[in-house]
Amino acid sequence: MNKLVIDNSIEDNDIFVINDTEMTVDLSNTERYISIHVVNGTCLKGFIKTNNTKNKIKYIIDDNCEVTINKLAIDSSDEIEIVLNDKNSIVKYTTSIINYKDNIYKQIINHKSDDTTSKIRNHCINIFDNEFKFVIDGIIEKDAERVDLKQDNKIINLRNGKSNILPNLIVDNNDINASHSAYIGTFDEDTKFYMMSRGLTSNECDDLLIKSFLLNGMELQEKERDIFSSIIETINK
Repeated sequence: MNKLVIDNSIEDNDIFVINDTEMTVDLSNTERYISIHVVNGTCLKGFIKTNNTKNKIKYIIDDNCEVTINKLAIDSSDEIEIVLNDKNSIVKYTTSIINYKDNIYKQIINHKSDDTTSKIRNHCINIFDNEFKFVIDGIIEKDAERVDLKQDNKIINLRNGKSNILPNLIVDNNDINASHSAYIGTFDEDTKFYMMSRGLTSNECDDLLIKSFLLNGMELQEKERDIFSSIIETINK
């Protein structure tokens, strides 16, 4: 499998993935546009870290492609556009955000063809009293039949953050399966009470709940999980 690395030193804004590829993205303090075109029959697996970014990333996915992205972001105001351009393409995009400032994270998932599948999971931990917003648009066009679109969007406020989720479904076809969910709140106090009754401190409970919430659903190798875990462990410190 090919290796693709995108970091602050990469200047190419148009990237074509023509063979099965493992992609690593590490961007910080950037505001740029990147187009990633996944060509027919290709598998792309992405491991992404971003910090203080306002990037616009567009994925164009051709037929019979499978794209799996696992992203951990700190203070992300990125805009992600995913275009399922042809038949039998699948995308699983899992995003976890640690938020310290006012940010808006936008995502557009556009199903343009038949027999396409998208599974979108967006989780955010809002640390302070700042405002964070998810704007998630799922689009199914008129000519796209037998589409499967699923969205899971959740924000946990650790303090008195102002959070919003705008999950929009724009559907122009009846032969589809589409669902979305939105949750804003705090961790369940009964769960935390149970954990503390088993000898954990309040901070230890928070650490475990945060890590579980942010890592849930991610398909990570051991090294990748260790990197993500070490970043998440800094939240309550």
